[in-house]
Amino acid sequence: MLPGEVTAVLAGFPEPLVVIEPGGMLVFLNDAAGRLLEVSGDVAGTALSDFLPERERTRLDPLAWLQRWAERPDAPEMDYVHLNCRTASGRELPVRVRVGRFQQADSTYYLVMLQDISREQLRQQQSRRAHRLAARVLAISADAIVTVSPDLTISYANPSAERLFGYGSGALLGRPLGDLLPSRFRADHPDQIARFAGEPRPARLMGERAEIVGLTSAGEEVPLEASITKVTLDRDVYFSAHLRDLRPRRLAEQELARTRASLQTIFDHAIQAMALIDTAGRVLEMNAAARQLLPGGVDPVGRDFASLPFFSADPTNTASGLKTALDRCLAGEPYRITTRVSRPDGQQQTLDFSLTPVRDAGRTFAVVAEARALLGAGDH
Repeated sequence: MLPGEVTAVLAGFPEPLVVIEPGGMLVFLNDAAGRLLEVSGDVAGTALSDFLPERERTRLDPLAWLQRWAERPDAPEMDYVHLNCRTASGRELPVRVRVGRFQQADSTYYLVMLQDISREQLRQQQSRRAHRLAARVLAISADAIVTVSPDLTISYANPSAERLFGYGSGALLGRPLGDLLPSRFRADHPDQIARFAGEPRPARLMGERAEIVGLTSAGEEVPLEASITKVTLDRDVYFSAHLRDLRPRRLAEQELARTRASLQTIFDHAIQAMALIDTAGRVLEMNAAARQLLPGGVDPVGRDFASLPFFSADPTNTASGLKTALDRCLAGEPYRITTRVSRPDGQQQTLDFSLTPVRDAGRTFAVVAEARALLGAGDH
């Protein structure tokens, strides 16, 4: 048994503390240890193994470990000794352990200090989970991501970056960043990085930077859109570039431009009169055939379609009818009518006139007006 003055001193320690005799029996534990292990009352004679789960008792000899820790408390491998304890209620509790040995009279005792690391382990698990999640997000990102160390060597490249630049898995690691740039840009690039490192803001986003050019392993130059960020680790600045291949976008833009040019040609040279009208009833475009229905010198673009001076025997009623028809069409209802037009030279012409709403997601965003000449009795 420990003398009363010793237990009084140990009882005042704020950290959980347990005293064990060489045979593995508990001699004393202070109030902090009692709360930690959920023990109340006298513990004398309780075996150390009673506070270890079965798997801990199986994988180690507690007494041998106590002796080793006590003899070599400063051994490097002893800095982070973790055990799983079992409280009196059966709950498992991870703890960090430090052990000392002391003599009292003719007896040897082990002084064991315990630190609850359950919250620490939870934070570590959450951190590891966050890192795994981030790694997976980076790995499956459609954007190429390249990170370089302060000496501008590549320390990370995701699979999209390897595919973009034509390198095998892991082949980019350790390469100089200049390998991914055409030779004409390599001399100035370190200075550009240094200037960015000195800026207070941590990132330059896509749209804030001019397009850059990359170089594949096959020597092909690739137009790229880039964002660059920086992060300081242990006083060293690392740079991470998020790169997007512009070739698909440019091909799509070229194809769209060709399609628009083709449609514009068809629109401009169509025999039938055509006009594109916005939701406010204003003319966006009008082809040559439609302009022939207006007096010379009238520019219809931007004007109210219904109020244009189309050739008509009754201009007022024509304008009113067009306004009514256009309102119906903007509400989603197609409109079609056969009508006759009186030209200034007295000739009359029968027209098949229609208004067609152009809709997307249930909403009208434009109207196409068409007029096709019909040959019939009385047309001259």
